[in-house]
Amino acid sequence: MNPTSASLPPQRENCVKHAHQLRDLLRSRKRLLVLTHNNPDPDSLGGALGLQEFARKAAGIDSRFAITGKVLRAENQAMVRELGIQMDRLDATQVQDFDCFAMVDTQPGFGHTFLPPGITIDIVLDHHVCADAKLGPADVPFFDVRPDAGATSSIMAGHLADAGVVPSTATATALAYGIRTDTADLSRNVSPLDLRAFEYLSPHIDRQKLAAITNPRLPVGYFKALMGALSKVRIYDGLTLCSLGHATSAEMVAEVADLLLRMEGTRAVFCGGLVGRTYYVSVRTEIGMDAWTLIRAGIDGEQGSCGGHGSVAGGSVKLEEADSRALRRLERRLERNVLRGMGIAGANATTLGDQED
Repeated sequence: MNPTSASLPPQRENCVKHAHQLRDLLRSRKRLLVLTHNNPDPDSLGGALGLQEFARKAAGIDSRFAITGKVLRAENQAMVRELGIQMDRLDATQVQDFDCFAMVDTQPGFGHTFLPPGITIDIVLDHHVCADAKLGPADVPFFDVRPDAGATSSIMAGHLADAGVVPSTATATALAYGIRTDTADLSRNVSPLDLRAFEYLSPHIDRQKLAAITNPRLPVGYFKALMGALSKVRIYDGLTLCSLGHATSAEMVAEVADLLLRMEGTRAVFCGGLVGRTYYVSVRTEIGMDAWTLIRAGIDGEQGSCGGHGSVAGGSVKLEEADSRALRRLERRLERNVLRGMGIAGANATTLGDQED
């Protein structure tokens, strides 16, 4: 049964109206193409799958999901495999066959996102803040960016709930995993929307598949990369830095940052690694600190972009030359910036080998 305004408090009534605006926009189109950032993570995968289900069940239109990069992290690959998520290559997609375009978990102008030339974005669903965003509410027919939400998957789940849609098992599991990953199992950056969304999804989750996604088998190369990363950790008062040098993927940078935040005494983590000619940065902070402020301080003066939300932020810096000398110079500049941003410029670092158990 669709929610009715007569039975809802004002805040929920506004949410239902918002979901109906999305439904009405989609009903006015024939075919939707869903886009996200280059190498989609669980929140973007869940949000994309949720929007496709909304388009099909609430608006009755067909859709496709296209990406430019790869699904890299082992958990993300398991998510695609276990839930049967269908994705096309954007460079092999005939964009002229679509009359509606959506960006999920990203926005035009973000450094890790490619937007095909000549298309007009109709829908933006995201929860990140970014100074490089090129479009806003006045430019997009349906612009739903909520920095207070812990996950884009929560925003999309809210629209499904408010439109009276019962989610499929695959979509519910994907959205729930997206929420879990971006909120650290509902422990950070959590809003009432995240809690309501997870409660709505919970009866429809496939618990066995969720367990398979969460604990996939990992290749030996993962542990080699982790060993190399840990050998490069530099520890300051409350700040842990890790420069991976040449990294296997941007996802490895983020995974190391997540791990290092768990170390005793660490209030903030600034982790980076070079993939090709792009230096990727992941920042994690304890609850109450602003990761976006720290990453902006870190890449100040560099040719890069960044986005963040609460205690999680990420960004990238393009290098004209990707040799070891240019990489070392960049890492030294970033380290100086971060130390200044944390108010500990000139402090001395220790390594993991110097730390007592």
